[in-house]
Order: sequence, then C-alpha cells, then structure tokens
Amino acid sequence: MARTDLARDLEQALGQLLLRRNRSALYNAALESAPPGVDRQTYPVLSGLDRLGPQSAARLADEVGIDRSGASRYADRLEAAGLLERSPDPRDRRATLLTLTPQGRAAVAGLRDSLARHLAGRIADWPDGQAQALIDGIRLLTDTPPD
Repeated sequence: MARTDLARDLEQALGQLLLRRNRSALYNAALESAPPGVDRQTYPVLSGLDRLGPQSAARLADEVGIDRSGASRYADRLEAAGLLERSPDPRDRRATLLTLTPQGRAAVAGLRDSLARHLAGRIADWPDGQAQALIDGIRLLTDTPPD
C-alpha cells in the first residue's frame, strides 16, 4: 500500500478515535470509580494538570482543548472537591496557577488504573505485538515535531 493510502487510512482511524462517542466510551470506563467532583467535563482538567503540572486556566484550556471559561468552571468544581488548589503564579502576578492536591493526584492514579484495566480487556485478544505496534506508532506520530 502506498504511503498516501496509509496516510488516508491513518487519518480515518484517528478521526474515529477522536469522535466524541469514542472518547466518551474511554472516559466512561475510567469514570466508573471516579471520586465526587470528577465527571466527563472535569476529567480532562484533572488529567491535564497531572500530565502538565501546575498551569494557568488559560494555558490548561489550550492544552486540553476546552475554552478558558470552561476550564475555570471545571477547576471550581475540582477545587470544591478538594482535588486542586489555586495559588498565585510567581512568574505573573495577574495569573493564578491550578495545582493538583495530593487527593487530586491519587484520584488521577485511580482513574488511570481503571482505564488501563478497561484497555487491557479491549486488547486481550489482539495478536502478539499488535498493541506494542500501536503504542510505538502513536508515540512516533505525537513525538515528531510539527513541520
């Protein structure tokens, strides 16, 4: 198969993966054991802070693909649940940093464990090496700097 045909197939496969219903299915699997305050809207904020470290709501919104007002609202809910805290940004007095609390880090770890168990069930019958090939391909695709 020509590279262009492979690229078209990849585009279609990624499009399927990124459909809201498919993202929701993955989130739902993780959220079955979610603590109070964590739902489909707040999970990306919680997970994004875990991956990126302390961030302003604006920067986090850009990174996880939600609008800034949404990030602030979701952060309010997570803060009320004791999963994140706000503090002044030492580099910019006008900005506030969102930071996970120890309870927030524990919540993310539990949610990721739930998702990993779900994914383990989904790949259990795959041929040897298929899951690793997918992981390697995704890493190559996402770790390559944009042109």
